[in-house]
Amino acid sequence: MPTLRQRLDTVFLGYFISHIPITIAVDVLPLLPTEIIPQPLLSLNNFLTTTIGDPFMVIDRTRTDLVWFRSLLTCELFVQLPFFFYAVWMLWTGSSRRHLWLLMYGVHVSTTMAPVLGMLAFGDINRSCDERMALGAMYLPYLLIPLAMIAVSFAECSHMLGFTVDKRKKD
Repeated sequence: MPTLRQRLDTVFLGYFISHIPITIAVDVLPLLPTEIIPQPLLSLNNFLTTTIGDPFMVIDRTRTDLVWFRSLLTCELFVQLPFFFYAVWMLWTGSSRRHLWLLMYGVHVSTTMAPVLGMLAFGDINRSCDERMALGAMYLPYLLIPLAMIAVSFAECSHMLGFTVDKRKKD
């Protein structure tokens, strides 16, 4: 029977494998001119922004209120996307280096998801409470899975570096 860490590594592997096409087909669209986006991807973006009501994925270069979000998408494209391939390889091969890299990735993504979820919860986005909760549920795994990476990887890195809690009382 697989251990909890092995099961979590499988979850992390699935997260990174699924995140590659999501980044390429969905997340980078607001960064591109509509003229170069294939129609099926424009339809998908329209579904996300119109039907689901995602306020962040709107393709409109004139929206200066979303510059902060587009900067996060730019980081996702140029920093995270290349890392996704490396993470898949590390998790697939069981590399002992994975924990340090997953720890760094988890911290980075957790801090980028805080303003996104904060905006959904408290921002002026003209959405009902139900719509905000649905959007939050869509974005929440992108916080929870990286937080799990932090917990597992911090524990593993601490163990590998020999940091342990000394339970003996000191005089």
